[in-house]
Amino acid sequence: MSLLVDPTSSSDARSFALAPRRHRDLAGARVGLLNSTKYNSDNLLDGIGDLLQERYGVGELVRDRKPTFARPILDDQARELAARCDLVITAIGD
Repeated sequence: MSLLVDPTSSSDARSFALAPRRHRDLAGARVGLLNSTKYNSDNLLDGIGDLLQERYGVGELVRDRKPTFARPILDDQARELAARCDLVITAIGD
């Protein structure tokens, strides 16, 4: 079990379990890169994607973009990415 503490609310800490790992390595994996739309997040994600392909043999990179950094990802968009990708990485930028 891990402990999650939300610094934006009261000190109500909650325990949670990590999701089970479906993959033990990234070779051939399809990785989603979700651009938050903040300045430079696309550059950061491009660099991460390149490194993942070079060092870990990641297969396809699926690039997507949130409508705005000020809101969470839309449910439909999250479901589509989850269906298309083995994992998704997002970045803030700036």
